[in-house]
Parts: sequence; structure tokens; C-alpha cells
Amino acid sequence: MVHQLLSGIAPNNNPRVLDIGCGTANNTLLFVKASKTQVAGLDLSYGMLCEGSNKADELSLVQSPAEMIPFLDSSFDFVFMTEVVHHLSDVPACIDEVFRILGESGRTCIVTQSHPQVASRMTSRFFPATIAIDQARYPSIAQLKRTMIDAGFSSVEPRSYTFAPVRLGADYLQTVERRGYSMLHKISDEEYHHGLAELQKTMSSGEPLDYSAGYTFVWGFK
Repeated sequence: MVHQLLSGIAPNNNPRVLDIGCGTANNTLLFVKASKTQVAGLDLSYGMLCEGSNKADELSLVQSPAEMIPFLDSSFDFVFMTEVVHHLSDVPACIDEVFRILGESGRTCIVTQSHPQVASRMTSRFFPATIAIDQARYPSIAQLKRTMIDAGFSSVEPRSYTFAPVRLGADYLQTVERRGYSMLHKISDEEYHHGLAELQKTMSSGEPLDYSAGYTFVWGFK
């Protein structure tokens, strides 16, 4: 995912980069290592930022809602967010803020999933009730594009990407068992336990669960 982000940013000897919704700074750190540049991270959760700061003392992390970014106009050359937009309380306000803090010829990339990509998840197979829930939470790619154009971006280019397949195993099962995916908290206990039993049964049968995650990289050019 980070290499896809790097492939689309404009060449710059010292780009100013912001990771919105950085959480515990996993992608922030990967971006720093891959690009050899400094990246600031922003998130609403103080607890997640504390975890991120423990991973690398030199990280610049800021607690703030994405709808009220505490930086001056034209502060950054590139702003990205990965799997964040469906958590926002006000998507248009966030996009307006991203446009404001980007400098001349700045770029942004919103990594999200289209509604068909949501439906094709492995979790959607075992927990079908999550499909409608997340399709309601995730703005459609067309909606997101319109919002970015309305904010002032001169062009918006959605680019779909499918990652190489991975075989899901014990780590995936453990994540599901602790309801480690946010959509699993939004279905009923009955639906959750039924899906978990089906997943455990499938894994016990030896059926290989190969999953190719699909994402849409929505690029905005100022």
C-alpha cells in the first residue's frame, strides 16, 4: 500500500507529508522508511498516538479531529489517509481541510474500498450482514470524487488495485475471534457467532482461504 502511495506522488527533494488517521503509526513508519522523508501523523485517539510514539521517538504526532486540522494553509505537499474515510464524522469538512493545508501542486490520496470491494472481502463471506453495514459507512467512489471536486481539486483519479493473494490462517482467525474488525461490532451477537462457527468449521476442514484484498486509491490533484 505504501509503495502504491509513493508511486503517485510528485518528485520533491524534501516533501512535507501528513498521514491523517495514522492510528498507531504503522503506515506512517513504513512511509518514512520507504521514502526516507519526515512524515507527520494525525489522529483523534490519544491512546493510539501514545502507542505510535513508543515505536519511534522522532515521529511528529498530533492529536486532532480530521475535520479541524491544526496546521496553516499550504503546510504540506502530500496528504494521505488509509482506511480512514468511513470513520469520519464529516467527510466534506475533512476534504476541505486537506485542500486547505496542501500547497501549490499538492496531492492527496484517500485509500478506501469501493462497494464491490467491500462485498468481496473474506469477512463478507462468513459475516454477510457486514456488507450492507459497511457499504452504508463507506462513501461510494463517485460520492468521494464529487466531494473532492467540490472542495476545489482540479482533478480526481480513482485507481483500483488488487494485492497479491495471501492465505489466511491462525492470525486471521484470532483477529475475528476477538472481533478485531470494526464491522464485526456492528452486527448482532447471533450473526457474529454463526459466522465465527462457519469460519472455524471451514478452517478445520482444511479448505485454503486465499484472499486478494482490493482497494481504491482516490488521487486528488490541487
